[in-house]
Amino acid sequence: MHLLDNYIISPSARYESHRLIYAGEGQPIELTGMLAAAVLAALLVDTPEGDKRGIAIDDNAQREQFFLRYEREVRRENGGLFTTEVESLCQNYMELAGSDELLFSICGNDRLYDLAIGLMMDYMRRLVREQVEAQIYEAVPWRTPFAQWLFDAGFVETRRQRLLSINWRDPAEVYAFSQQLKNPDEIERIEPVFVFDGLSAEQVLNGYWEWLWSEAQKVANLYPDDKVQLAKIKQLIRENETDFEFLKPEMKNFTQPQINLFRQWMSLWKDFVEKKIGLAPAEGKKKDLRQEIFLDDITPVPPERNYVKVCEYILDRCRYDAEFKKYFRAHKLTEMCRQLTFLFGWYVDDNALGKRMRSKAKK
Repeated sequence: MHLLDNYIISPSARYESHRLIYAGEGQPIELTGMLAAAVLAALLVDTPEGDKRGIAIDDNAQREQFFLRYEREVRRENGGLFTTEVESLCQNYMELAGSDELLFSICGNDRLYDLAIGLMMDYMRRLVREQVEAQIYEAVPWRTPFAQWLFDAGFVETRRQRLLSINWRDPAEVYAFSQQLKNPDEIERIEPVFVFDGLSAEQVLNGYWEWLWSEAQKVANLYPDDKVQLAKIKQLIRENETDFEFLKPEMKNFTQPQINLFRQWMSLWKDFVEKKIGLAPAEGKKKDLRQEIFLDDITPVPPERNYVKVCEYILDRCRYDAEFKKYFRAHKLTEMCRQLTFLFGWYVDDNALGKRMRSKAKK
């Protein structure tokens, strides 16, 4: 016996040819796709008929088997595909419009109704996971340089987070998303997101570095002087991996917060790379990459690379902000510049700032 064989639910409702048909007053209502199958499963589970069909949906493993069987039995109707199931669910909600209690009355009680809806939502989330992958680096494979991967991943992450956040119980939200799938050219311009679902910044940097270094070793191992080659590759990594000037024309439409966040990523990545390849000064303890000082509403952010204005910013803040002044006096210039990078959203070079401060002191 098949999972989705025909079944008479009541005098007014039946499951037939992978459709749930309700023939009450007025025009018949037909539900399709996983929602129809989920209602059938909720009604038959733990009954002799459900046992014959092998319906078991209590835990994740059983539900996964249910979903696989469903996809096998509806494949000839193109069922089980993400676009097909979204369209089916959208049509179901349109069929049910104005009949809010119909689905509940077919299920018979709260528990069976919740079971059917929960099964449908689990399946739609399963399809979403297949679309977006478990992690961003699976959806956007690592590629060099890091800035290019970050740029590309930021746009893909926007769609990932949109899909992961859809409420499949909301007819209006499902309808809007269905329309987007039908008319991809009408989707509003995607804004990049540089915060990745389920991953910390440290995990992203470590993941990219592990891949990059593994690829470097593979290349070096092709040569008899592999150690010499690896040293050359290190230098190339330092030169190529910390630059993102080539992306600035493509970033011209970014908002200021997006630009700031992208620059913060690149500042962290520069410190990370130099430490990994041994070209940064040795330190007795791990650098603290947390932001410790923050913007206020009084002193504006200096223009990028304008170190005269940076000096003025520091002096102005020290005049009225006791905590800022205390941090400035208690920390090295390199640490101060790291905090200013967080603060301004653009990389503050300690050598450039140091030269400007010494020049100002002489004057």
